[in-house]
Amino acid sequence: MLHLVLLLALAFVPAQRPTDIVKWAATPSAPELEAGGVVQISVSASIKAGWKLYAIDQPAGGPVPLTFDLADGARFAIEVKEIVAPKAKVQKQDANFAVDTKYYEQEARFTVPVSVPRTTAAGRHTIPLEVTFQACGAELCLRPFTEKLAVPITVRR
Repeated sequence: MLHLVLLLALAFVPAQRPTDIVKWAATPSAPELEAGGVVQISVSASIKAGWKLYAIDQPAGGPVPLTFDLADGARFAIEVKEIVAPKAKVQKQDANFAVDTKYYEQEARFTVPVSVPRTTAAGRHTIPLEVTFQACGAELCLRPFTEKLAVPITVRR
């Protein structure tokens, strides 16, 4: 009987979804740009209290590093070496991974430069930004997850 009660109780416990833990938003620095230019996309993460969002740089054996990418087939390109990230905190011997890790709490803002090819037609376009991340709380680590963000821009010629 006790097992049945526990099973029923667990059935009503909401699962932790990555989108409940870290909420992402992305906006271009300017709504319009010339074909052949670079748009700076401001990407913000709002992190649920008690959780860590792991940073871009991680040691081997640590969490999946935070990455910014574009959907397959996108005509744009991220200038990866030019991404601006806030200074991350360091967790010595993170209990979840047994190595030193870098992470953010509460919120983090990144600047992701995206180049627009000269051949891009004038008009409205959407940059299909994909953010892959991992987050851990005191008792649970989420699997890596990819959040897809659509960033609208207008290209002039």
